[in-house]
Amino acid sequence: MLPSDNSGMNTSNAQCKRLNKITSTISRRTLLQRGVLSTLGFSVPLLYQQSATSRNMENFNGNSLLQLSLGETANHLRSGDLSARDLAEAVITAARQYSDLNAYTTFVADRLRSSAIEADSARNRGDKIGLLHGVPVILKDNINTATLPTSGGTPGLINNRPGDDAPVAARLFAGGALLAGKANLHELSSGGTSNNHTFGAVGNPYDMTRIPGGSSGGTAAAVAAHLVPGGLGTDTGGSVRVPAALCGVAGLRPTTGRYPTAGIVPLSSTMDTAGPIARNITDVALMDAVITEEFKDLVSPLPASLRMGVPYDSLMKATGNDVKSVIDKALDTLQAAGITLVPVKLTEIKALTTRAFGALIGYEFRHAMTDYLELFAPGLTVDELSEQIASPSTKKMLQGKTGRTINKDFYQEVLNEHLPHLKQMHVRLFEHHRIDALIFPTTPEVALPRAEDDSVYRDGKPAFSWFYFSNTVLASVAGNPSLTIPAGLSAEGMPAGISIDGLPGADRKILAIGQLVERLLA
Repeated sequence: MLPSDNSGMNTSNAQCKRLNKITSTISRRTLLQRGVLSTLGFSVPLLYQQSATSRNMENFNGNSLLQLSLGETANHLRSGDLSARDLAEAVITAARQYSDLNAYTTFVADRLRSSAIEADSARNRGDKIGLLHGVPVILKDNINTATLPTSGGTPGLINNRPGDDAPVAARLFAGGALLAGKANLHELSSGGTSNNHTFGAVGNPYDMTRIPGGSSGGTAAAVAAHLVPGGLGTDTGGSVRVPAALCGVAGLRPTTGRYPTAGIVPLSSTMDTAGPIARNITDVALMDAVITEEFKDLVSPLPASLRMGVPYDSLMKATGNDVKSVIDKALDTLQAAGITLVPVKLTEIKALTTRAFGALIGYEFRHAMTDYLELFAPGLTVDELSEQIASPSTKKMLQGKTGRTINKDFYQEVLNEHLPHLKQMHVRLFEHHRIDALIFPTTPEVALPRAEDDSVYRDGKPAFSWFYFSNTVLASVAGNPSLTIPAGLSAEGMPAGISIDGLPGADRKILAIGQLVERLLA
């Protein structure tokens, strides 16, 4: 449900002065170039015209309030320079203007507006407020929320109302964040295009004919298009990092188990996790801190102290030219700044990872989904849910009709033997090469044109999109933290991401390294 046309804000003289104070932090020339009435915080031009200019960031939502980073927004809200109501009205207007993006599955303007009014009242009363007080965030529509339904992007759960917030969402709300709406996604988080057959295909803000990536495509697209300052996705094989990379924003897959997974529509109990998506590393780190209560400031290392492993033998070798040119330039920049790049071999790790990944999803989906349905949708069976799946490829995969049946003995072998071995291989790799992190292309290709269902046009022919997860799955299976950062634009103007992977528990270290890399690549 999108807001009606009469939901814009009435801006008083006092409000204009306050908004002018805030928007002074943004380049006035940039605002004028975007046709923005900076005193009111309104965007004039419409977005997503499918033309050569549709890939230009200057055509994204130009509302000056929504140009602020998540951290800047939070600071202005806590200080009282910005009201949550004004910001909510900007989000409501953006949701209406840019509805063609299909970023939302559910958006209720009145609910967001009333939450913002209450947030302002709490601040005015002098109540204790959190770091994200009044900040609207978008949550992937497989994360349970008490106030809005949780569909998982599939028809069988279209009216699913769990009644309680998932713990990871509750932590953001306890930190003061407001729920802007639920984000569109690839059905049941099981694909790379976010071409949802129930809610419509999510667009890529750089080019609406191309995919935003999956499965957290709606979250990444909304953040990239400046509809909201940040949001949560979920990541099983790369579903936070792939869309973040293809949409030109930052995303974190935390160490497995760092975030609670209860109340999330599951795909794999071993690999599932939520993860923040924002426009810069500082904002990702802020969301991570609120969720984990690990508030220690990031301390970026000196470039000369860093050793980073580059898998030239595998991940770099399999990268398409559009991405490779961006990553090569980025690595040259990092090396010139003093970072030591160490060639490492991941061929053996990648082969074992691929084998384990298929076994985990193939066996765990049915069991994990049964547990979820018993808790939140009693009376609905996995078979009944599966029969209603709208995506043909998703139905085929999750009903076990791909010809790859995973028996319990093989699954136990993967869980008890292959995974511990894989984790040890990562530790030995880091120790042998004395590296602080791995660095490599997040995806082997930039966002490609959308084809049918879970396919894209690659070299002019339809191709199944799961090749986008070929690099990100390494951290997923091992349980390692993995961060993607915008690395630059291809010759066609499409974003490419660069990933930084660490060992389990090194999340804040990886974020600090990411902050340095982000600054060097800026």
